[in-house]
Amino acid sequence: MAEAAWVKPQVALAEAITAAKLGQRQLARKLLADLVERDPRNESAWLWIAALSEDKQQAMEALSRVLDINPNNQQALNALALARLQESGLRYSRGAKKPPASGNGHAPAAAAPPPQAPAPAVWTCPVCAASSPRAERRCPRCGILAMLAEPEEFAQNKGVNEDAVQQAMQKLHARLAKQESFADHLLMALCLLNLNRSAEAVPHLKKAAGLQPGHAGVERLLGKLAQRRLVLAVDDSLTVRKIVSITLERLGYRVITAADGMQALARLGEETPDLVLLDITMPRMDGYQVCKVIKQAPATRSIPVVMLSGKDGFFDKVKGRLAGATDYITKPFQEATLAEVVEKYTAVRNA
Repeated sequence: MAEAAWVKPQVALAEAITAAKLGQRQLARKLLADLVERDPRNESAWLWIAALSEDKQQAMEALSRVLDINPNNQQALNALALARLQESGLRYSRGAKKPPASGNGHAPAAAAPPPQAPAPAVWTCPVCAASSPRAERRCPRCGILAMLAEPEEFAQNKGVNEDAVQQAMQKLHARLAKQESFADHLLMALCLLNLNRSAEAVPHLKKAAGLQPGHAGVERLLGKLAQRRLVLAVDDSLTVRKIVSITLERLGYRVITAADGMQALARLGEETPDLVLLDITMPRMDGYQVCKVIKQAPATRSIPVVMLSGKDGFFDKVKGRLAGATDYITKPFQEATLAEVVEKYTAVRNA
């Protein structure tokens, strides 16, 4: 079930809205762009594109598309009228004072402020190289939390520029392939934590701890992350994997992911999760086959398996039970539903 053109518009829209609500604006914009390419008359999708746009002209164009589809859409009419009002400079009619005119009818030029020497930079972001005259806890440009902090603070850090972080990680991978260092492993861990990938950050924190034994901040963070329950999310949809990871990381879990059944079994050979969330329709091995393998192996048979399906069918539920599944969730699911099921079965396993 690749990120496919046949995904129902209402499902794609629900995934985009969920991503937006989780602060993943870049992901939401991409999902919405893909949706309107397949379904150009999707009124709700164009409204969300306008709401999430960082460019005023693009937002106005999206609102115009909404009105092409439905000329009576009051939300779009109001938003477009306000945008045009602001663009034309008529906002002064709301009560702001216009600048006094000079004798020639033009506003007098403001006196230029005396030039000031720029403050020396004392802090540089290790990801995007933004500089600041004071030490920053969170980079004002790329949004990364660039220091050791509580796991909850990383999980709640929204508005991170994923492209900038991914570019930094590529450079770190190249450097670490040549020579391992405490600083690079620590920065890689911080990047992963800011992307809600705490399970992947743990090996880099362990490497950093080994290269600089006794580092209190690293060891404390490792201890906090080790206390979190581990969930394996298996789905060939990158969108679903991201939404599950972000949602559960913010609820206090560690999440590892797999794109298909073969990857899932490889992950199970590396770590033993407290719960497996398993998509049914996947290439190579479907969810039923993977579930049978998990339940037949002595090392993994006690792990709860919750099946994920795009269909709410009686036959699928029966087949899942026969394969050994513990429970069943229909996609797209609400955050509260996912949280309730995960808490229920990880609590049972850790009781």
